[in-house]
Parts: sequence; C-alpha cells; structure tokens
Amino acid sequence: MHVKKLLVQLLLIVAIAAVGKSWFESSLQQSYKDLKLGGAGLSIQLRSKLSQKLAVALLSGFRGVVADFVWIGGHQAWEDQVWYKLREAIELAVVLQPHSISFWDLGSWHMAWNASYAESVNTKYHNKAVREKIQKEWIQAGKQFLLDGIKNNPDTYELYFRLGWLIYQKENDPLGAVPWFEKAATYPEAPLYVGRMIGHMYEKAGKMQEAYGVWKRLWLVDHDQYPGQLWQKIAQMGGQAEEKLNIPLEQRVFPSVPKSVRPTHSQ
Repeated sequence: MHVKKLLVQLLLIVAIAAVGKSWFESSLQQSYKDLKLGGAGLSIQLRSKLSQKLAVALLSGFRGVVADFVWIGGHQAWEDQVWYKLREAIELAVVLQPHSISFWDLGSWHMAWNASYAESVNTKYHNKAVREKIQKEWIQAGKQFLLDGIKNNPDTYELYFRLGWLIYQKENDPLGAVPWFEKAATYPEAPLYVGRMIGHMYEKAGKMQEAYGVWKRLWLVDHDQYPGQLWQKIAQMGGQAEEKLNIPLEQRVFPSVPKSVRPTHSQ
C-alpha cells in the first residue's frame, strides 16, 4: 500500500513537470516571436548582453521590466560618456520594447546629439577630419535609428516629426525635412506647430512661393476649429510672404502687415 502511494505521488510529480516543461517551452517560443525588431528576432549576441537574472526575468514574461533595467544601464553609460555601451543598451531596449516611442525618441537624441557632439570635441582625436567623420557617423546612426523606429511604429506622428527635426538641425537640410513634417502633420493628434514647421522649412530653404502656399492653406481653414493655432503668427508670416512675392493687393488673403514687421530691403 505504501509502495502504491509512492508510485501515485511519483506519477503526479512527473505529470506536473511535463505540464511545466510544456508551458516553459511555449512561453519561450512566444518570447522569440514577440522579441522582434524590423523582423529580426532576439539574437544570441543580444541575449548574451543580458545578465542571467535579466534573462530569467525575460523568459518569465517581465519584458517591460527588463527593458527598463537595460535603459537605466544606458543612462549610466551616457553619464559616463561610454558611447558604444550606450548604443548597445539603446538597441537592446527597443528590441525588448519595440513600441516604446520614448525609447526610440531619446535613443536617437543620445546618438545624433549627445554622442555626435561629444565626439566632435573629443581631444583624443587630434585630427579634425577624424572628429567630423565620427560625428557624422553618430548623426547617421541616430537617423537610421529613427527610420527603424518608424518601421516599428508607423501609426504615430512623433517619430516622423523627430526625423524631420534631425534632418533640419543636424544635416542642415530644411527641404529634406519637409516630407517628414508633412507626414507627421497628417495625424489628427499632431500638435498644430507641426503644420507650421512645413512653412518655416520652405522659408529656410529660400522657397518663398512654397512657404506662401503653406501659410495660405493654414489661414483659409475655419479658425474656430483650431482655437490653439497661432493665427496672428500665420498672418504675419503670410503677409510678409505676400510682400516679398509682390502679390497684387487684390489677390492678397492676409491682413495688412504693420510697417514695424514688414521686411526691409536688407532682409
């Protein structure tokens, strides 16, 4: 009777272990399916960068917690200005949480702004050309990072806007930024300043006719529908464009520009 009882207990333990093994394997397979960036799974190389405890937490379903710990490690690398470790942490964090907009946003900022500037003034590089080359590489890394972020999160305006801003600020290419600002402006949740950025970019590029088209398009919508819009600013920019383009008075759509804000010949 005692032996029979032990046998039943043994069979019960084996059954529980089998169920546990099946659940663990299923969980592991699902983790591999979920942990994707641009279609690439979590590689052995990336997994090796996780500590054993974090790897266990990951397989236990605490992916968000692991991503946060990885991101905190990246913040420490930023403070220490160890840029390659920062980049590793950023890239791993978005593999773990590919739909975290803040990870993509701040990650690109670290690369294209912080790392690029730090390397541009890094005295260990005695050759200015070398510093500029490394600076551009970090800017390109930040740009590519945003492009990857957009692939993973195509249905929100933020990363399109950030990419436009990077191209304008870091590549000094306002026309190159225009398509990204235009795309960002198509999203209903995009702030009103996103649409105005398109006009500013055309003006920065010396495309006054195109800028005027933007100001006019914004001005002719129902003002009551967008109470937060800077209508006075748009009127000022549009009126200045009409002055510069010598638009006939009868064809103008903006209120008269006060003399105090009219462009001078020197402008």
